[in-house]
Amino acid sequence: MRLSDHDYQILAYCACSMGFSLISGAFGFYYVKVFLNFYHIEEKWFQTAQVLFMIWNAINDPLFAYCQDNFQTRFTRTRRHSILYGAPLFALSFLVPWFSWGSHPVTVGLHLIVTLFFWDTMFTFIGLTVCCLFTEISQNENDRYKLTRWSQVASLLGSSSVFVLEHTSNSLNDFGSFQMTTILIAFCSWLLMHYCGRNCHTMYDLEQMKSNGSVTVTKPKATSDGQIESYCRQTCQILRDRNFISFVITNFFQEFHKTFLSNFMAIICDQLISTEQVPLKIRSTFYGSISICAHIMLIVFMPWIAHFSYFRVIRASFIWKIGAGITMFSLGQWNPWILMVFLLLDSCFCSATFSLFNMPLSDIADENMRRYNRKHPISSMIFGTNALVVKPAISLSPMLVVSILNNYGYDRIKKDDNGTKLSPLEMEGLKSVMFHLICVYPIVIGTIQFIVWSFYSIRGKKRTVTLFVEGQE
Repeated sequence: MRLSDHDYQILAYCACSMGFSLISGAFGFYYVKVFLNFYHIEEKWFQTAQVLFMIWNAINDPLFAYCQDNFQTRFTRTRRHSILYGAPLFALSFLVPWFSWGSHPVTVGLHLIVTLFFWDTMFTFIGLTVCCLFTEISQNENDRYKLTRWSQVASLLGSSSVFVLEHTSNSLNDFGSFQMTTILIAFCSWLLMHYCGRNCHTMYDLEQMKSNGSVTVTKPKATSDGQIESYCRQTCQILRDRNFISFVITNFFQEFHKTFLSNFMAIICDQLISTEQVPLKIRSTFYGSISICAHIMLIVFMPWIAHFSYFRVIRASFIWKIGAGITMFSLGQWNPWILMVFLLLDSCFCSATFSLFNMPLSDIADENMRRYNRKHPISSMIFGTNALVVKPAISLSPMLVVSILNNYGYDRIKKDDNGTKLSPLEMEGLKSVMFHLICVYPIVIGTIQFIVWSFYSIRGKKRTVTLFVEGQE
């Protein structure tokens, strides 16, 4: 049976989602632990790297967004060209942190700075393109739910990278095997994104291919009433949208919470749950299954999400977050299995909800195109402006947590495997603050998100005219 152009676009998009997930999940899960526990980076260098990283985030997101929407270069001619040429560098950026440059504090600090800059540059460039593909493959809401569901299947396969790394490296105890596995994962990721770069077209590409009778397409420049707009004008138009402001604040705190769980889940569990209580093999399986369970949850419940609308489901996730945090705080830290179930569910709900956030941003891009009479949505600008506000959470979250943990002695224990530099009383204080962090984060963040999300007003079903254009026979 021949696949339609619709199905080919879904297949190519899913290939990119899998490749992206292969390396992004593993990077976020391991880089903090590797630099803290293996390279023993000093706190001043860690904080410096995060501050510089945050500044670079503020520059590169809107810069790449405006260039992708408004410039015709070899790399930005279409969305698929951005992925095709960016994929090799993105895969390479994933490998940088896993190979030590030396043990001197300055060398380790520079290693982290280069790692974060290179990684975020390519993460932003490819990530913006993937988000824009989601928006521009179809404007039909049912198509977007379908695309979300199948991309989650692909991301589910991609998220197995953490599971594979945990078992091949014996939870980082065999660092050489860890390094070899990351090379294999990077290569697989490049292959998948390369396929997307060769085959994934937006509905605007397909319309142009059909009207021109050619496979060569160029992306039209973003215009309003026929005039090419400046970056400042487009940004002001976006920031005047109440729905965008409501969403971006909600997204900031979701990223803040998600980054905390991704970066510090293993670190906190290693301290609160001993190997006598939970064996190392079970712990490795637990770490590897966290991201997998989030994707399975979204795949299974996607029809239910489509029925009730993403707005209500996202709001319900905030209510659950608050209730779960209060319940865990009431139960205390003494039962390791209850603690692991709580962390698993908290991470699953956080990641699954985050995966739905392309839906509201795509709706905002569609509304912006209609409001300002554009021929083509400024998807990159909207996703880039969102990233401008949200990306600092990726730096601020670990900066805050590392500062708190080191204030209670974690910087001393990480340099001594036996923990003899901390007294039993100090160890109890460290464990107590870790437990409070995993409970207070969802309570406070969930409350803020519930209030802010109430101001988002795009809640109804969108038009159901399918905008896929069948290509050449």
